[in-house]
Amino acid sequence: MAEKSKESQNVNIFLKNEEHHDKDEVVVSVSALFRKLKKYFLVWFLVSVIVGGLIVGLSIFFSTTSSTPVRALVSFNYDGIEKGKNPDGTDFDANSLKNPTVIEAALRDCNMDLDLLESVRTGIQIDGIVPENTINRLTAYSKVFENATNGMPAAQAILDESWFSTQYKISFNFKEVDISRSDAVQLLNSMLDQYKLYFFKLYGYNEPLGSALGALNYEDYDYAEAVDMFSDSLAKLRRYINSLATDDTTRFRSSVTGYTFADLRDTINTVSDLDLDLISSYITVNNVTKDKDRVEAYYEYRIENLGRKKIEYQEKLESLEASIASYVKDDVYIFNDSYNTQSTTASAQYDKMISQKISTQSDLSHTTQQIEYYNQRLTALRRTIVGSTDKKQKVEEDLKKLNERVKKLTELVKETADDYYENIALSNAYSILVPASSDVKTTVKNGISDALLPVIGLELVLLMSYLGYCFFKSIIEETKKKRLAAQSDANGGSVSGDDDADETSDSEEKDSKEEKDGKEEKKDAEKSDSKDKKKS
Repeated sequence: MAEKSKESQNVNIFLKNEEHHDKDEVVVSVSALFRKLKKYFLVWFLVSVIVGGLIVGLSIFFSTTSSTPVRALVSFNYDGIEKGKNPDGTDFDANSLKNPTVIEAALRDCNMDLDLLESVRTGIQIDGIVPENTINRLTAYSKVFENATNGMPAAQAILDESWFSTQYKISFNFKEVDISRSDAVQLLNSMLDQYKLYFFKLYGYNEPLGSALGALNYEDYDYAEAVDMFSDSLAKLRRYINSLATDDTTRFRSSVTGYTFADLRDTINTVSDLDLDLISSYITVNNVTKDKDRVEAYYEYRIENLGRKKIEYQEKLESLEASIASYVKDDVYIFNDSYNTQSTTASAQYDKMISQKISTQSDLSHTTQQIEYYNQRLTALRRTIVGSTDKKQKVEEDLKKLNERVKKLTELVKETADDYYENIALSNAYSILVPASSDVKTTVKNGISDALLPVIGLELVLLMSYLGYCFFKSIIEETKKKRLAAQSDANGGSVSGDDDADETSDSEEKDSKEEKDGKEEKKDAEKSDSKDKKKS
């Protein structure tokens, strides 16, 4: 009996421990959590709406206040901008957007005082926009280099990867300029338009080309010198047309002039090979000159100068050939899971030296031909009698006609190139993506856009707080219910939980209501009997 009692006691203790373990566990029911979410939903919703509206309102207010800069967004899209270059190959500078020439033109266009130029220029800030994927790529490249060992060439090449912005945000802080916001918007938009004209004039409309070719007057020179001047002008036109033809992949035909680049090149060659050569040969054969001694000195100087250039080109060519012969090309390693191979390729530097060699050989050949040409002229000049006045008159007439042809040809080249740059090469080179605006609709839109991220972030915080609070309150409620239920079991059901209390309260309330309704009915019946007695 004693052993049995002891076993029974052990079993009871085990059950109590199990019960104690159950009391430590808290299980949150979905219904309890849903009740709390439902109870506090309206509070959370109202707080979220009020806070979100407050942030948007403040953002719109600060977007319209005078302390907020006027902003615009521009984009560049042409070959070379991704490497930080201008269309002509020079380094691109974003501050050219606030070039004094551009600002002055904008001030004139807006009828504003030119004395504001420097303050406007100081108040403009230009920031490049770097896409997020580019930042991630460059960051990854940097990590590869940091983890590389022994300065691995591939890692170094990756680190050399660079990126230049193609979109720029322009902010105009007009507070110090003493102008209104609407005037600041008008001025900034005018600047953006004026920069477009400035950009095309600088890189596409060939003003420097036409000015350079028309700057010299052939009548100020002797006949032979005038021929050389025309020859040089035609050579410049030919090189310029060739450079445009190289970049043109559409076989562009101008709608203004009706010419292609090939047509213009053929015309230039015709003028050079026929008209100019005929005049040159006539001058040489007949020894037509205004001043024989001056022309002789000119030829001697040209021969001497070209001789020095020839030596320079020869030395440069020899140096390039020696560098190419001794140049060690880059080694490229290709790794595989099971093996690795090595291959050799020509590097960018090697290709550059080859290109320089070809260019130097061409310059050397042309210089040699020029020396021979001037030697022939000098020999003919020394042994031939100076041409007569009639021959001089004929040469002057021919040079006058040639001058008109070259001028017309230069104008055709300029108009054709203008049309090409404006509609093909640089049609999308510069774009105004987002102009400055003071419109109420745009201002509100910008304010909402600026407030979007803060609102989303804060609403997420409020949502997490709402869910966390409801979950916490559900745990408290379930814990309390479980504790009351445990006490009720321990006291034989004398203690009731919240649900029992609620049921009891509802029952008592129901009984009270029924009793009250009964009393009112009894009272009404007594009143009715009293009326009947009075009538009888």
